[in-house]
Amino acid sequence: MKKIGQGWQYSVYNIGNSRVRKVFNTKTQAYMKFFCDCFPYTDFPIWNFSKLREGMCAKAEVSIAWIENTSLDLALFGHPKILNKTDYEQDLVTPLEQYFKTLSLEDGRRIIDEFISLNKFLIKNDVIDKSFLIGKNYGIDKNQRVILIDIGELFIGKEKVQKQIKIQPWDHPYVTNTLPKHLRQYFIDEMNKNLL
Repeated sequence: MKKIGQGWQYSVYNIGNSRVRKVFNTKTQAYMKFFCDCFPYTDFPIWNFSKLREGMCAKAEVSIAWIENTSLDLALFGHPKILNKTDYEQDLVTPLEQYFKTLSLEDGRRIIDEFISLNKFLIKNDVIDKSFLIGKNYGIDKNQRVILIDIGELFIGKEKVQKQIKIQPWDHPYVTNTLPKHLRQYFIDEMNKNLL
């Protein structure tokens, strides 16, 4: 297995045959990632790293259990194969952050529109990605469809979904910085128009 990425929750490995394995980070892996990403530690102080990781693990377990039991088409999530309470395998896709770099303004807007359509469908089914992190948590599959690839931190249930939408997490540099600059305002405007 070749490691091809790492986030706060997972390390990602290419396992061949156009599939990846996402393995929940060990405590050491997670703390090193937090340490590198959280400077100057005002939002996430070092002494809270343990609680941060525990919370992420609990969210992953709930999210993976939901995926295991959903009646939604698993193609929307990259055909995940659940390995245990937190780990899973999934189709290898191109993350949208990378994909947007190859697109014209018009095609970029079209992909944002597809992203919004997917999320409107997910909202109707009472589930969303926590922050609508378009560039990192979504990808383009082999059929050129926008899919949700980060399934370890879902918000599940009508009340939780609506509460999260109200705070507009998409209008934050953490999210918008994963888009090319010329698409950021369009993304925010369309999200506000379609989801609020």
